[in-house]
Amino acid sequence: MDTPIPDEGKQPSKLKWIIATAIVVMVIASVVVVVYEEQQNKGPAQVSFYTWWATEGKIAVNKEYAAFHSAYPNLTAASELKAGAGGSAAKGEILTLIKDGSPPMAFQTHYGPEMLSYIEAASSHAKEFTNTTSVTSSMKNVIPEVLAAGEYNGTSFSLPVDMHRGAELYINPNLLYNNSITKLPQNVSQLLHDTQILNSSLNGGGFTLPGGDGGWDQMQVWEDFFLANSINATGNATLYDELMYGTLNMSNPTVSNIVNETNSNYLTAYGERAPGMGTLTWTSVIHDVTGSKSGFQANGNWYVNYAYDYLNVTAYPENANTMNTSYDHSHNINLIAMPFPGTQGYFALVTDSVAVPVGSNAAHGLTFAKFFSSYQGQKVFTKYKASTFYNNITSPSFYNTPSQWGDYQAALNASGNYSRWVYQLSDGGLFDSQASSFETALQSLTSTSSVSHWENSLGSIVSSEKASWVAGNNLSLGFMGTHAHPFGNYLPPWVANGSGSAAVTPQNAAAPNHVNPANSMPTFSLAVPILAMVGTLALAEVFIRERGKN
Repeated sequence: MDTPIPDEGKQPSKLKWIIATAIVVMVIASVVVVVYEEQQNKGPAQVSFYTWWATEGKIAVNKEYAAFHSAYPNLTAASELKAGAGGSAAKGEILTLIKDGSPPMAFQTHYGPEMLSYIEAASSHAKEFTNTTSVTSSMKNVIPEVLAAGEYNGTSFSLPVDMHRGAELYINPNLLYNNSITKLPQNVSQLLHDTQILNSSLNGGGFTLPGGDGGWDQMQVWEDFFLANSINATGNATLYDELMYGTLNMSNPTVSNIVNETNSNYLTAYGERAPGMGTLTWTSVIHDVTGSKSGFQANGNWYVNYAYDYLNVTAYPENANTMNTSYDHSHNINLIAMPFPGTQGYFALVTDSVAVPVGSNAAHGLTFAKFFSSYQGQKVFTKYKASTFYNNITSPSFYNTPSQWGDYQAALNASGNYSRWVYQLSDGGLFDSQASSFETALQSLTSTSSVSHWENSLGSIVSSEKASWVAGNNLSLGFMGTHAHPFGNYLPPWVANGSGSAAVTPQNAAAPNHVNPANSMPTFSLAVPILAMVGTLALAEVFIRERGKN
């Protein structure tokens, strides 16, 4: 048999095939290497969190960032700071950014009407924010009244990260002991009596009221007196709820009497402040309180965390109604936290939360918010700040201070009775513009003592607050909580009259389960199949062409 003679004409075809294959493989390999190296050089994606935690809260949030990165190695979080007491400066900036169509990637907000401020400011309203309802509705072992404060007709747009207690009063028990005051004040009359004693002893400073926070401190004092006087006059906190919703009837004789009494209490306390406090901030005067140089200071329990972190002072809750044994001068206790006199049994809630605007980075922002709000995130954050809203904590060691544990116990005791909860006006309980007007008007009152001008301003604020809620109701977001469980057990009249009953349908696909970026597909893995497909088509074309020639 003759040996077959190779077909010389087919050799170029095979050669072209080999060359084309090699070229495609090299192109794919080169692109994969370049894209992979680019991905590696970029490092973890960063979540930018717009926050006002520049001092108080800074230690806690930095620890939260570290825990978040540990759980999600391909993500980091960092603060974009806008400092100011109670977020007073940050709120205006966030509103401006939202109106301009360039909101932060994720931002700190309060539950209550404050979050609704941003929804109303956005051109497309609720559609511009990640709907978090499916997240909050799936949370287990939580205090329901806390979540209700962030629901608007049952719909949530941010995730809670703590449970603060407002309407608290702080004092060094040694100062009381040294002035023969043997009991902590339990009502407004006793409080003002004690401040007069301390004011005389200290030559000013019976009440600690700084003026450098833009009216925020003054607003806390006024609202605390108003809450105490309302409870005393009516036996409940409904008038405080009405002030929050703008439904307070300013011409009602009972309301007029309570407002007049509150104004008198406020001006008395303001008149007993220590000299030189006009430009000082709430944090800069804490050492005067703990050092027995100044008397009572009204604030929320973020006060406790600042004292612990920066002054090495541990706060304790009140012990029944006395200062005997546990809190006398011989036990080295320099700070007691107690409910503002006359508000015992009620919980003035302040809850910080994280909102995530819709956009290309919303997935990362939501992952951060969900971790922050989870039990895992709460174990880190609320040890150093506030208390947690998870109701299954059994040991005081969960917190740094006994006062945090005391506030947590108070929340558990109030849970189940919605009527025992109010939302603090100065920290989320009013729409942003109305809160700012409230602070400004109070500053005017303290500088002019013109009560009539203040009351006119208050009436205008109340009317404006109602208008903002009605605007929210037009978006089907007209009240806090749900019809079955409204926050504070109060429904405003526009809901009671039957309007605003339709809840917002969750949009924006806002609550997928956590996906660990460390295990997710890197960018270059998407390029490989695309390039491989292109290479295969190129090879097929060469093969078909060569077959046609032969």
